[in-house]
Amino acid sequence: MSSIIRVDKCDNKIMPTCVWGDFEKYVIQLEKTNISFEYVEEAYSLNTNLKEFYLYKNKKIHVRNIRALDNEKMKSQNILIVDDYPSDYLEYLKNNQISLNDSNIFWLPSEETSIALDYKDKYKDDELKNIIVFRSGPHESEYVKGMDFSDNARALFEYMLSVGLNNKYELIWIVNYPDEYNKKYKCFKNVKFISWNDAISDNMNKRDEYHRILYHARFFFFTDAYGFCKNARKDQIRVQLWHGCGFKTRVNFAPCEHRYEYNTVIGEIYKEIHKNIYGLREEQVIITGYPKEDWLFEKHGDDYIKKFDLPKAKKYIFWLPTFRSTGEKLAELDLYNLDSRTGLPIINTYEQLNDINRLLKEKDLVLIVKLHPFQDQKVVNLLNESNIVAITNNQLYENDVQINQLLTISDALISDYSSVAVDYMQLDRPIAFTLEDLEEYKDSRGFVFDNIQNWLPGYKITNIDDLKTFIYEIADDLDSSSDIRHELFSKMHRYNDNKSSKRICDYFGIK
Repeated sequence: MSSIIRVDKCDNKIMPTCVWGDFEKYVIQLEKTNISFEYVEEAYSLNTNLKEFYLYKNKKIHVRNIRALDNEKMKSQNILIVDDYPSDYLEYLKNNQISLNDSNIFWLPSEETSIALDYKDKYKDDELKNIIVFRSGPHESEYVKGMDFSDNARALFEYMLSVGLNNKYELIWIVNYPDEYNKKYKCFKNVKFISWNDAISDNMNKRDEYHRILYHARFFFFTDAYGFCKNARKDQIRVQLWHGCGFKTRVNFAPCEHRYEYNTVIGEIYKEIHKNIYGLREEQVIITGYPKEDWLFEKHGDDYIKKFDLPKAKKYIFWLPTFRSTGEKLAELDLYNLDSRTGLPIINTYEQLNDINRLLKEKDLVLIVKLHPFQDQKVVNLLNESNIVAITNNQLYENDVQINQLLTISDALISDYSSVAVDYMQLDRPIAFTLEDLEEYKDSRGFVFDNIQNWLPGYKITNIDDLKTFIYEIADDLDSSSDIRHELFSKMHRYNDNKSSKRICDYFGIK
């Protein structure tokens, strides 16, 4: 098989008859090359969430999943890979005995990748330094305020600070707006925030510093987005902390075996699940527990009630619905819109909303609704009842509080298919699941478990009367689903403590 030739380092005119990968993303760069698409008829991709075709200069380039090739032979003499992960395609073809017939293989890296590879070559012989890089949230194009400094990566970072690891290591965060965080953490030694835009900045000092950090770091810890370190050196360690072990399956499969070295999970059953849905080897998935579950063991009480101006009540029930539609923020993740005037499951009309509010008021309970950060925030404006309070992502951001910290003041949780319910099991408090759209969700997104209802550790709500029953139970100190919760806890979790961050540091010898 021919070696890969980088198009950005090649002056030859190329006329490929096949294009693989994220073509649309690269159109502007392709315009600057000597590549001709006169004869391009179709594209191949490992992406399982494909468009039917890409439009290039009014020409339709049809798209096929590369898995459809089976044992066909690629007849193209010149093959262009337009993707940041060219080795994934070649490995797939090799493993599935798909012949390339000694084709010339060209690769057009993105601008950021091209710059990074040049720095990687520059620093390839340097010794690594005691630098740990953190990142959280989705890709920069899908930025949501606060998500770039949150979740498991933040919990692990804060643990490292609490035990003084910043005295030995430089702890570096990659975020969107670093100035605000640099001000907050300026009193901590060896803590620094840099912008992900520095990777391709026209300011060469910022660009140099970004890549100096990137190619001298010993460890990368990230929640979700991993593309920023896709071209890491072989002696660097990348750890996908992920954001939750839950019920939903993966939307868009891409093999991650070579995209990071390790993936953390909370128990044995999720080790098998993550191996399968992320294409990982046995030794890549480590059971440590999740750092953000450590937050659940903190004590906050009245502090948060005052901070979020919550009504005083006997008990607080938190409701965290997962998203169905993102309002075009992340179109590829959109599932469907709920047939609900309020935008919430189960409570479909304002009359029902008022009815639930009356019941909560009668029982001296407050229902706190926290929508997913990707969810359409218009729903929040509807929740102005006396005993139903909405907390927004912006409020969490402005108060510098993470959702697992806020949940410490709760007496019960209502969820649906979100991984927060699995985290919440650590508290051993009542959980309920709204299942109004179970079949629609199963058909659109899907679940990691067969017979999903057998894996839900709580009370099942399918209609407004079930919701009322759960509210009555909480008011009367009843916990009818404790047995199933305890049974499933032993299957889902290995640990029940606040030491997940410590276990991760110990595993990688960070001390």
